[in-house]
Amino acid sequence: MKKVAKILSVALLLVACVGVWMLHKPKGVSLSQERMALADSVINSAIERDDFPGAVLCVVGRAADGESMGDILYLKAYGSRQVTSGRTSDGKFVADTIAMTTDAVFDMASVSKCVGTTLSFMRLVEDGKVRIDDAVSRYIDDFKPWESKPEKRGEPVETETITVRHLLNHTSGLAPGIYVPSFVKRYEKWGDPAKLNLRDSLVSYLALDAVRNTRPGETMRYSCLNFITLQAIIERVSGERLDHFAARNVFEPLGLKNTWYNPIDEREKPFAADAPIVPTSVEGGHLLKGEVHDPTARIVNRGVSGNAGLFSTAEDLAVVASMLMNGGKYSSPREGLLGKLGFQQSKQLYSQHSVDTFFELTDECQEHGRTLGWDTGSFGDLDDYQRVINHTGYTGTSIQMNLDAGVAVILLTNRVHPIDDGAVGRTRALVTNIISSALR
Repeated sequence: MKKVAKILSVALLLVACVGVWMLHKPKGVSLSQERMALADSVINSAIERDDFPGAVLCVVGRAADGESMGDILYLKAYGSRQVTSGRTSDGKFVADTIAMTTDAVFDMASVSKCVGTTLSFMRLVEDGKVRIDDAVSRYIDDFKPWESKPEKRGEPVETETITVRHLLNHTSGLAPGIYVPSFVKRYEKWGDPAKLNLRDSLVSYLALDAVRNTRPGETMRYSCLNFITLQAIIERVSGERLDHFAARNVFEPLGLKNTWYNPIDEREKPFAADAPIVPTSVEGGHLLKGEVHDPTARIVNRGVSGNAGLFSTAEDLAVVASMLMNGGKYSSPREGLLGKLGFQQSKQLYSQHSVDTFFELTDECQEHGRTLGWDTGSFGDLDDYQRVINHTGYTGTSIQMNLDAGVAVILLTNRVHPIDDGAVGRTRALVTNIISSALR
């Protein structure tokens, strides 16, 4: 009898455990298509107001089995990817309207920071080649620490080391960026402009001359210089240029078809032959199309930069988001996008530990609104979850991942085309609210 009772108790325990597992098993996500008509209306209204010429919206959610990430819940193009091919000699725009498509390739701007630079750095961390709390000076010789400025002569000067962590969460104290014309003029005095290596000069400037405005770790100040410094670390440790390292370690394993730097470089040809590239602004009479909009990335870093320079599509970003929300797992080659991304038969690009570390919302992250390489919080008002990660790009791009709900929202616009006077912030928030209310 005792034996029977023991067996029954074990059985009941197992049932209880299964019940708890079923209770906490992540649910698959679906989207009310009827409510998504409201998102269409918001985006189309913004286009009619000339906030931006066109957009692509993509929503990715946890698969119906509740165990893997990988359903494209919504993918739609709006408006025009191009409205002009440039200016005439008298300053008038040349009309050239091309409709937006879901496979359009956008200049990611600062989304490059998280998708290109941060994901590359994560690879070095996992390979045991760098540490998050290493001093930057370990990798860049003579990289100056922060120094206090005594109020009185004779007072001791305090110093504090700037670490890689400070770069990743924008608390290094470095200035937001450089004024490119002044920078170029400054370094032209040091040698023949034809032989000048602006990339090396920029790293020297960051190491020795760039102002450290605040004590490291004290204040969050968003800075492109942080991620250009990270680029220098990646390149020195790996022995490869950032674009080549990212391609070999991130983009190619994920099967990304149209994610690269300098897409118009005929020597590289990373894109599909007919990839529709979305232009940005017209500078003088020249249309920037396949050339990065950010001047530091384009002029100083020749299109490959830690702060900007990456081009990608909503479809490729969907794969990246799915991989991260699935704890670093991916499938290669990927399956067709309108449906499952194929994560059930998965490989591991990053460990769950790495993903958790880079997305961990520590007290410091909560205070500064940054994780390692990403912003925290939602674009909208209805995401009451704790773990919501995002990043935006100056050109009108954005990616947001709700790690608790298992939903990613990718909204790509061409707000700086043909001139830098567009707006996307309010539209992004309204669309995020609609998607939150449309989840089932």
